[in-house]
Amino acid sequence: MGAWHGRLPAWLRVLVLAAAVTGLIGCARWAAEAYDGAVAYRRAPLCTGAPGPDCVARVAGTVVGMTSGESCTTDSNGSRSCTPYYRLRVRYGDRTAWRDVGHGTYEDTHRGDPARLRTWHGAVVRLEVRGHTETYLSPADNSLVWRLAATWLAFGVVLWAVVSGRPSGLIAFPNLGWLGLSLPVAGLVHGALFGASVLEWVMMVVFAAFLAFWMISGWEIEGRHVDYRRRGRRRWGW
Repeated sequence: MGAWHGRLPAWLRVLVLAAAVTGLIGCARWAAEAYDGAVAYRRAPLCTGAPGPDCVARVAGTVVGMTSGESCTTDSNGSRSCTPYYRLRVRYGDRTAWRDVGHGTYEDTHRGDPARLRTWHGAVVRLEVRGHTETYLSPADNSLVWRLAATWLAFGVVLWAVVSGRPSGLIAFPNLGWLGLSLPVAGLVHGALFGASVLEWVMMVVFAAFLAFWMISGWEIEGRHVDYRRRGRRRWGW
């Protein structure tokens, strides 16, 4: 068996494990910083005077652009699925930003329409136009989701170093399921911390369950192939 398929030497495995644990701790602290920012946003009052860093600003804006289309993906079987999107471009002060909106908001809005915005550290977190209201994650919330995903991946490397230690196992095809799980797991943790709608919970749980099932099935199939190869080598005296 080649070195690629064998376990790492004990000393190298310990070094990799130490580095992975260090990375896991660093990612957890990194996520904790974003969590503090997300909590600060939720506790921030509306600004009563001039906008400041510790309050949510209310500003006037104007719709200066509109676009719509479809975002399409193709799976491994060649099946194509598309999801429509609708976006408004809003100017507020000396800034502009594109924001996703619902179909109803898009249909009722026209270029030049006034909009009422709420911003946190310069980013739009709420948009009101033509009687429609759209809300968005704060920059800290977005950052928290990605940092939680990075923490999940670092945790996976720690598990690999403890359980397997084979270089080939780190990039094995079933482990792509672990990579895919990073976002739904991050979303579930974020939802547990700050709440999520029933639809969001259902979508995240279904997606996570599908990836987990796919990953476990892949491991079982790969395990059968490994056993088959081992029996073949013993049979032929390899």
